[in-house]
Amino acid sequence: MIAAIDVSAAIEVVMGRPKQKKIINILEKAEWVIAPSLYIYEASNVMWKYHLIQNYPVDELLHKIRHLIEMVDQFIKAEDLYEEAIPLACKLKHPAYDVMYLVVSRRKNATLVTLDSKLIDAAKMLDIPVAAID
Repeated sequence: MIAAIDVSAAIEVVMGRPKQKKIINILEKAEWVIAPSLYIYEASNVMWKYHLIQNYPVDELLHKIRHLIEMVDQFIKAEDLYEEAIPLACKLKHPAYDVMYLVVSRRKNATLVTLDSKLIDAAKMLDIPVAAID
């Protein structure tokens, strides 16, 4: 199985949240883990929010984001996705940056690993498999 992971699931792992073990089990079963390159930007922004809101030390956050990046075997360039993502985002009425995860999943026949319920609904509309995390 190829897994396409989004930042919501990856954050759950690195922050040691309740669904961490389920997500790790899914990723361990995957032969390959992919994500759009915007994953790094999204994850960086989440780390900044942890510092801003919870005063997490910067060096701890850098350690966590390195782990987030190491979870992914291959990043697909966002510039290779936008031409498919934008029309699909308009059709689904869903943010284009989220839709890039759907495009990556669909192109690579990957199972989407996410905790984002709206993204799960969109994936199901497109018959993209979604990992059962609940």
